[in-house]
Amino acid sequence: MYRASECGDLAIGGTVVVKTRSADMDHVDVIDAVYQAAVRSELWSDTLCSIADYVGATGGNIVYQAPDGRGSFLIPGRMRDDLNKLYLQHYTRNPYARAFERVKPGEIAIGNTMIDAEAVRHSAFYADICEPQDIFNQLFLPHASLHERGGIGGVALFLSRQQDEHAAEAAARLKLLSPHMTRAIDLSFQVSRIACAPELPQRLIDAIADAAMLLDGRGAVLLPNAAAEALFKRADGIFLSRSERPSLAAHISESSIRLTNAIRQALLIANGEDTPFEGVLSISRPSGLPPYLVMITPLAPAAVSIWDAVDSGARLLIHIVDPEAKARRQAQQLQRIFGLTEAETRVAALIGSGMNLPEIAKALGISANTVKTHTSRCFGKTGVRSQAAFARLIASTPIAEKSAAPSPAKAKCLPRDS
Repeated sequence: MYRASECGDLAIGGTVVVKTRSADMDHVDVIDAVYQAAVRSELWSDTLCSIADYVGATGGNIVYQAPDGRGSFLIPGRMRDDLNKLYLQHYTRNPYARAFERVKPGEIAIGNTMIDAEAVRHSAFYADICEPQDIFNQLFLPHASLHERGGIGGVALFLSRQQDEHAAEAAARLKLLSPHMTRAIDLSFQVSRIACAPELPQRLIDAIADAAMLLDGRGAVLLPNAAAEALFKRADGIFLSRSERPSLAAHISESSIRLTNAIRQALLIANGEDTPFEGVLSISRPSGLPPYLVMITPLAPAAVSIWDAVDSGARLLIHIVDPEAKARRQAQQLQRIFGLTEAETRVAALIGSGMNLPEIAKALGISANTVKTHTSRCFGKTGVRSQAAFARLIASTPIAEKSAAPSPAKAKCLPRDS
């Protein structure tokens, strides 16, 4: 099906009446349309129609042909969808494409001056793709980021037999547009990356096994991962204060002051200031469990303000390591292997985190004799003879990985007909 009616052409009885270049077509209007398409990629098809009309062509494509075919795409302007698909499936290595590989970005190629055009008109490619769309010649403007590493890509405009009489004039008009087209396509790619990326920071944070979160320029928590949410719920040493905005705080006063100062220093560094910085600190826990290890990483401000749409103004990455959490997961693995009870597993986890028996008794709220009993049973079940040997066994136990969740489908940033 033709897209002609989308571009302002007339479709009468299934036959497309293609507009020729209008003498009234304004150069500035075309450039304006090009830059509008740069920030709204859904406009590229209509913009290609405007470019074709201005240059004096039937229609055109923005095309990228990958060396292995994977990742190739085509954005059409007044070209048939069914033949676009056929082209990508079977005809990307046609004589025009092979000739255009030699064209440098910024140059304008006139296809029939580079190939044996008469031979091409007797080929299946011409019969299947060109003739049904009245393509007698092609103009090609390579784009640098698409036209490298064995791939070929850029803007192709198609001339009918009648339009081919003015091919040199059409090439000259395309040359006038070429710097704007190049910049607009680059900008379109950048805008598309931004549009595709809002979920990226959350996905990166979620990939961290320990508690992690992003903070904005005021120190407010933007994106906590699931482990951080669980840490906040435990309310043992670090919590989420919501007095003015969601921000990190510590239950123990001295630790809270150190944490606040470290975040303030890191924000100054993120804004480009040269200041002393305590990037790693420990946060004590009221439960008596081993302290959290908090690592603060300043993030450089975005070079372009629009990137705030991606990182939501994130300026700090906070990474909180709970030494007891890893030992707990390792102890749970031992529980499955050696049949430890829940009580024995809790004791084993604290031994693995480096605590001695009196500290374990205090942390769990049980007597020292009960701790000794659980420890002895752990020794018997695992075959070790000392607390040090048991701690080494826990530390050497691999943690079973959770099965990976299926990855979300990739969003298509640019409209592709394939």
